[in-house]
Amino acid sequence: MVPILISFLRLKSGFFAAALLLPGPASAASAYIGSYTPEPTARGVNHGEGIYLADVDPATGAPGNVRLVTKTLSPSWLALSADNKILYANSEVLLFGGERNGSVAAYAIAPDGTLKELNRIGSAGAGPAYISLHPSGKFLLLANYYGGSSPKGGSFAVIRIKPDGSLGEVTDMVRPTGPRQPDTASDSVPGQLSPSNHETSRGHMIAADPSGHYVIGDDAGLDQIFVWTLDGNSGKLKQVSSTLSLPGSAPRHFVFAPDGRRMYQLQEQDSRVAVYDFAAGTLAQVGQTVSILPDGYAGSTTASELLISRDGRYLYAANRTQDSIAVLQTGVQGVKRIANVPTQANHPRSLTIDPSGRFLYSLNQRGDNITTFRIGDNGIPHFTGHFMPLGSPTMMLFRPE
Repeated sequence: MVPILISFLRLKSGFFAAALLLPGPASAASAYIGSYTPEPTARGVNHGEGIYLADVDPATGAPGNVRLVTKTLSPSWLALSADNKILYANSEVLLFGGERNGSVAAYAIAPDGTLKELNRIGSAGAGPAYISLHPSGKFLLLANYYGGSSPKGGSFAVIRIKPDGSLGEVTDMVRPTGPRQPDTASDSVPGQLSPSNHETSRGHMIAADPSGHYVIGDDAGLDQIFVWTLDGNSGKLKQVSSTLSLPGSAPRHFVFAPDGRRMYQLQEQDSRVAVYDFAAGTLAQVGQTVSILPDGYAGSTTASELLISRDGRYLYAANRTQDSIAVLQTGVQGVKRIANVPTQANHPRSLTIDPSGRFLYSLNQRGDNITTFRIGDNGIPHFTGHFMPLGSPTMMLFRPE
């Protein structure tokens, strides 16, 4: 019998859903996975080896057949070019080229998913924690958690991308300054004994808004959210606004509603989500911040990752030490927490939703595994019972087939 093509769905993320063929089976997806590796300046005990590639069962969502595709130091964050031919990866280290610096590399992707390094350059700061591609495809954006030898503060950097996808020169580097902030926020839960250093700037995320007109940077040291424009020729950032979070709260990661008019901000140190209206490059807070912890929780914990569902109805936030995924429902007045789902293992460094929107993954850094959840119609993830062992996983990035 001739297979019948039912549909192809093109997703906003640029991925294609697998075509459903009858009676043949759906083809497997695959995903790159970053990790923390043992190295001389590592902060903590790490068990990863570099960048991995795993196949993902489209029916169960379970990743498997994991293999190391390049051995490199602490590639904790990954980004794909718009044509899916180049993979970019940071190296979240403190020393590179004999200097206090991190690095970032560009890899050509072979048809089988294996990687060939095109080039590697310094990240204009130490411990790069986040990278993203500007929508123009001309620049890579980096958030450095630490500074160089002097001064010590973190930074935000812009790197030009060459026509072949390799990395060019650093076109700009912004190192914010400001007064020292408290190491613990005033609204942290009782018993919070995991403070972070707020002495200087700590770049933690940088990415464009959905329109591509603005670039936003989270500074977890100065407790500031910066908004810039990016000159498409020079690659220079120009500040439009800055917004102070609660001192000591450490803004870490953000997501936008699908229409780009509302931004949700995850605060690492007090484990809360703030909601902002976003217009003309400025932020206006909506209502009060909302805790992502279970009612009555006391003790140490830090938030790590924030995701939004494709329809914008639900947020998913990860709690480390308390080890749960908080589910929040969005609304006109802000957000409300509706559930906390155990991650099944320690220290979720990040979360990922697959291109179909049906499965959610927790990358459990200290648990040395990835756990798979199926998202219900009510937005709440349910553990599928699947663990995939992997040393110190940090983030998971789906590769279009």
